[in-house]
Amino acid sequence: MKRILSASLALALISGAALGVEFTREQAGRIAKTVGDLLDRAHYKGARLDEKVAEVHLKNYFDALDFNHMVFLQTDVDEFTAKYGKSLENLTKAGNAAPAYEIFERYLKRLDASVARVGSLLKDQHDFTKDEKFIAQRNKLPWPKDDAEAQELWRQRVKFELLNGKLLAEKPEKTVEKITRRYARLQKNMKQFDSSEVLQTYLSALGHAFDPHSDYMAPADAKNFDIHNVKLKLNGIGALLGQDPEDDDYTKIKSLTPGGPAELGKQLKPGDKIIAVAQGSADPVDCVGMRLNEVVDMIRGQKGTEVRLTIIPADGVSASERREIRIIRDEIKLTEQYAFARVIDHVTPDGKKQRLGVIDLPQFYQKCAADCAKLLVRLQKEKVSAVILDLRRNGGGLLNEAVELTGLFIKKGPVVQVRNPKQIEVLEDEDGRVVYDGPLVVLVGHHSASASEIVAAALQDYGRALVVGDQSTHGKGTVQTLFPLSQWMGTRQVSDPGQLKFTISKFYRIAGGTTQKHGVTPDIILPNVLDYLETGEAFLPNVLEADNIPPAKYQRTDRINGGLEELRKHSSDRLAKDRDFAYIREDIDLVKKQRADKTISLNEAQRIQEKKEAEARAEARKKEQEARPPATDKVFLVKTETVDKNLPLIAVQPPKPKEKGKEAGKSETKKPEVKPPGEEDEDVPDTDAGKAVIDVYLREALNVLSDYTAQQAKIGRGEIVAVPRSE
Repeated sequence: MKRILSASLALALISGAALGVEFTREQAGRIAKTVGDLLDRAHYKGARLDEKVAEVHLKNYFDALDFNHMVFLQTDVDEFTAKYGKSLENLTKAGNAAPAYEIFERYLKRLDASVARVGSLLKDQHDFTKDEKFIAQRNKLPWPKDDAEAQELWRQRVKFELLNGKLLAEKPEKTVEKITRRYARLQKNMKQFDSSEVLQTYLSALGHAFDPHSDYMAPADAKNFDIHNVKLKLNGIGALLGQDPEDDDYTKIKSLTPGGPAELGKQLKPGDKIIAVAQGSADPVDCVGMRLNEVVDMIRGQKGTEVRLTIIPADGVSASERREIRIIRDEIKLTEQYAFARVIDHVTPDGKKQRLGVIDLPQFYQKCAADCAKLLVRLQKEKVSAVILDLRRNGGGLLNEAVELTGLFIKKGPVVQVRNPKQIEVLEDEDGRVVYDGPLVVLVGHHSASASEIVAAALQDYGRALVVGDQSTHGKGTVQTLFPLSQWMGTRQVSDPGQLKFTISKFYRIAGGTTQKHGVTPDIILPNVLDYLETGEAFLPNVLEADNIPPAKYQRTDRINGGLEELRKHSSDRLAKDRDFAYIREDIDLVKKQRADKTISLNEAQRIQEKKEAEARAEARKKEQEARPPATDKVFLVKTETVDKNLPLIAVQPPKPKEKGKEAGKSETKKPEVKPPGEEDEDVPDTDAGKAVIDVYLREALNVLSDYTAQQAKIGRGEIVAVPRSE
């Protein structure tokens, strides 16, 4: 089988509903057999599809359906383990996927019973003065052994949710309504699973028995993966849809894409509800009660074709008003995931001013390296003295783009070593072009994975960039390919059997080490709460082990020039005085305590006290932060469109703070969780204003970069002597 190295290195399959296909049981069996054959023959691990793998497959499927171990009973798990634990691999090889549907039917039966329990328990009286404890995260605990134990677990769960409502100062009837709606929605969504979605869950559980990143994608999810992770474009109307929070039977317009057909037509607006969709001159299809993904799929279509939407307008004069909207579909670019840059007129703690550039790359999509090259050229035209490449939220993407991006900063040479079971291939930058040759910081975090780690590791191994961030990156050192199953089984019996994403190789640093499990360790480490949580590749089940290979031949540039210890000391001194990092250290202590005791109190008085402490802590921080002098850094936004059209820089301001009292009644709903000041608030919009926010980690990275450029300038003037790096 051809091994495709221009593969997707995304951190994980973007799951989520997509319009499914009704496979027959016979078709599902053929697809299962093909997936099993491919994993057995071509997966990097070299494991055979045997009884051992089958046992893990079965366990994974139970966990995929009921991750928190609240719905199935232990008797269900034992029954199916006895029935299929030693034969599942033989059934898969024989083209029999019946266990997927049999187990799913049992899940639906148990879910019905669980939702019925919730309804009954909501009517009971609960004593919130008892010193009871509840464990919300049960994925590592056994399933309830029988109905009585399940009843008790659900009693605690319902009591927990009712207590959350009391802490929010909600009216009891409102809390009951919210909880009822929540579980009714879960029940409805699961019952609407079609055969392809059940099969996708089942076969992804098989893939995860080999490693965490091997998944089966049914046709619709494969299409969505390509849209959202590779091409970043689709044909549609340019509207973000969501379920109406008040009535999830309705699909609601959340926002419109600037410049898209819906926005240009000025007939749709946020808040409008879609109740029917028609293609061209065909009759409208009622979509009330339809799943969001199905509505989305009907609205998407070929560029230049017409779609008709029947809506309940948000600004209608009456609840019975209906309007029909005609829109011609067009290509919609998902620009919110494009690379963008910022020019920051930065003022250091000692009052020095410096113009610095920041490039933020959310993922490695097609032609992202070319976009970054454009941005780098524009940043240099804007006279920045140094650049930060921010990869903190980048979970990966295309391997070839990672190689090309690294090549923007080096002349020539190896970037990453890729090892498959038969050979090691060194992927190199060969064009000799350097787009940016100045001081460079790569900012990383726990969410930086795969392709991000390739770039950070290569630039660190060359000594070309200073890596700054969390204790380590995610640690995903494996390569996946997307393989259309039709290439293996044809389309005679199944027109589109979907795709298999599976691991075909591992990548290694040019210095010979691995990022697998270990990630990339920054040169300068900034404290983060995530350092103390079980995040990263090493904590995933069935993860491939770390190992090393011989180094590639490359020439270090060593731009750091022996000045790393000085840079570390300056950063450490700043962090010791920085109030935000003091808050982060406090939060780390709280997280350590929470991890030592994972239970949540169901005693109202205790939870009120915890809530008061959390609110007092937050209020004290808020007052201290509001008393600070206003930020002096000025931020200018540079989008790819800015470069393409040669537009002037866009001056941006952070979002205005919320009015006092606007969030009244909002409080912690569980054991107080802490959020590090460096983590952007979820309420900060992903807009131009949101991009003006300089969080605590970026601020320190700017300070490190200022130190770095000053140090390099002294070396250039001969004021300090570069210290050779000993190999």
